[in-house]
Amino acid sequence: MGGPGSSRLRRGFVLSTALLAMPVLVTGQQSSVPQTPQATKQAANTQNPSLRITLDEAIRMALQHNHALQALRSTIRQSEAEEITANLRPNPVLGLDTQYLPIFQPDKFSGDYLNEQSEFDAGIGYLFERGKKRQHRLQAARDVTTVTRSQVADGERQLTYNVGQQFVDVVLAQSTIDLAVQDLDSFQRTVNISNERYHIGDMSEGDFLKIKLQLLQFQTDLSAAKLAKVQALAALRQLLGFESVPDDYDVRGNLEYQPVHADVNGLKSLAALNRPDLRAAQQGVTAAESQLALQKAEGKMDVTGTFNYTHTSGTSSAALYYSMPCPSLTGTKAKSHARITRSRKRENRPAKPHSKSLPM
Repeated sequence: MGGPGSSRLRRGFVLSTALLAMPVLVTGQQSSVPQTPQATKQAANTQNPSLRITLDEAIRMALQHNHALQALRSTIRQSEAEEITANLRPNPVLGLDTQYLPIFQPDKFSGDYLNEQSEFDAGIGYLFERGKKRQHRLQAARDVTTVTRSQVADGERQLTYNVGQQFVDVVLAQSTIDLAVQDLDSFQRTVNISNERYHIGDMSEGDFLKIKLQLLQFQTDLSAAKLAKVQALAALRQLLGFESVPDDYDVRGNLEYQPVHADVNGLKSLAALNRPDLRAAQQGVTAAESQLALQKAEGKMDVTGTFNYTHTSGTSSAALYYSMPCPSLTGTKAKSHARITRSRKRENRPAKPHSKSLPM
């Protein structure tokens, strides 16, 4: 039933298939020896890694060399330095002055002139903090340090999880490579058998080209699996620290199922006790209360005491002074802030619905 049109369509199909499969045919003609599974695996792993690490080793390296975690740990030392600063007492203030020195009349410099005509003053002052400000500052700084330690512990927990997840991705990528190698070896045998059948005339050239064309899909899958593993190793190395492992490192592990025997309530209790982010949130409440107590203590006016010694006209005298800020403007500002707060609360209060009675 075929006519000249159908013959031309078949010839066009065979010609296009031959053009698409020409690179594969050239490659097959260059290597006429069939590839064994061992040879394919050796081609897939042409370079032996200089270092293979396990999951425990990867986690240990990440906790030691991860740059982001090291930067986060430095915040603990910063908070401890803030504790030292918060616990400092005010320094005393020493003052010295002299007047009526004959600087421009050096011939008058004598002991009698300095005793009778010049004036010498010396004083020392100290700020007495009220309301236990130093104790409240120290407690607030210690609470901030406690929150910082919990945040660092939470960063270590998240890093451990990310390293484990990325390690599993690398192992999964290697498993995908192994499966792709097996599929490619299996189909390579089919291509080799088809090649023998084609040479003895048991298979047409068009069918043989179709089989050779399908070989490209298996080779593409193997290349994609290798690329996925390289990307997974690069992402894992970023978590471990680039200086902790060489460029050609690899992992050592398998995808074995390990059951976890626990109930939901036990896991919830364990998470409530050991989750550092939950501890950080709870400690943050305590730190906020410490800041509130510190601000209340800051409202207490401090007293400055000063002792002065004066020598003038051959007479020595001493004086005691004390001073403190006047809280009048501070009280006015606090009252204004309280009025603003009350007015904002009234504005944010929901309005009551108004009901109207209609005449019957």
